[in-house]
Amino acid sequence: MSVKSNLSKLINGFVYRPPSRDKDDNEPSLQDLLSRLNIKFPKIPGLGKGSPFLGFIIMAIIAVLWVASGIYTVSPDEKAVLRTFGGYVATVDPGLRWHWPGPVGNTDIVAVTKTRRLELGFRGSDVRQGVFQTVPAEANMITGDENIVQAQAVIQYRISDPKAYLFEVGDPGEIDREINEGQPDGKTLRDIAETSLRQVVGTRNIDDILTTEKEAVQQEVLAIMRSLNATYSTGIDVQQFLLQNVNPPSEVQDAFEDVVRAREDRDRIVNLAEAYQADRLPRAQGDAAKIVEAAEAFKEGRLQIAAGEAAGFEELLKAYDQSKEVTRTRLYLDALNIILPKVKKFVISDSSSPLPLLQLTGESEVGP
Repeated sequence: MSVKSNLSKLINGFVYRPPSRDKDDNEPSLQDLLSRLNIKFPKIPGLGKGSPFLGFIIMAIIAVLWVASGIYTVSPDEKAVLRTFGGYVATVDPGLRWHWPGPVGNTDIVAVTKTRRLELGFRGSDVRQGVFQTVPAEANMITGDENIVQAQAVIQYRISDPKAYLFEVGDPGEIDREINEGQPDGKTLRDIAETSLRQVVGTRNIDDILTTEKEAVQQEVLAIMRSLNATYSTGIDVQQFLLQNVNPPSEVQDAFEDVVRAREDRDRIVNLAEAYQADRLPRAQGDAAKIVEAAEAFKEGRLQIAAGEAAGFEELLKAYDQSKEVTRTRLYLDALNIILPKVKKFVISDSSSPLPLLQLTGESEVGP
């Protein structure tokens, strides 16, 4: 085996990719580096055990390998936070990078595009399928009308600022979620979510929360959570707040189900009434339009008749002015024909001389 191949193996063994901040860090120490050098070097002519160059070469190799161990890669969905002697240096984007290895420097890699999940009020794999366990201390809340409701929710979030996420907030973490100590998406984010939901639930009636106000509650809680995360500089961007189950306590579950069924019956009856209205209203409007049109036609007819009668009366008035006696007699005779249509009538002059008579209902006759 040549010296070149031995050095290649050493470099490949010490060039590593630092673990993600989402997992436990096991960064090799200087003692680990030295232990990896426990291989047999080939004998080089002129270098014996007592040669002063042998120690120098070994130390040079160790230094090269130590420096090379600072090479790392950042994936496209990650960012790396660099520290030197524990102090923040910079946040770097994806690519092949180098930073001082430990114990001088540290590299924390954080997944910034990964959507993470936090459960509030329950623990389990699928709350919609009933595979979960309720956590009463988180789920039980008091509504604005002093009732108790059990609320369970899922929070989806991402890490937007790796520096703030790692250094701005101290958090005890959560072992079951593999959240390391110091990262704020452990107890801090859960407290923010619980506080926000309790604040919103406390301003609404239980009926509204259980029925019509679910979407409004989600949006208001989301806004409060984003505001609190910005205030405390957690470096977390809350994407969604989704209510899963919102139920009254089991002791009054049956009564609330009766109320829900009553509301459904009410909505069904209202829908039927609206459908009937939508069917009958056009018909009634059509009938009303017909009646209005008939009335308009009747009005126009009566106006025409009245206008004709008025014109006839005016002509009669002119004739009356010219010959009042004749006109009166003519009107009198016309009235007799109208009043006594079936009676045979004669008009006899009061003069003693025989004159032709006016027979109103037959031929003319002569009378004394």
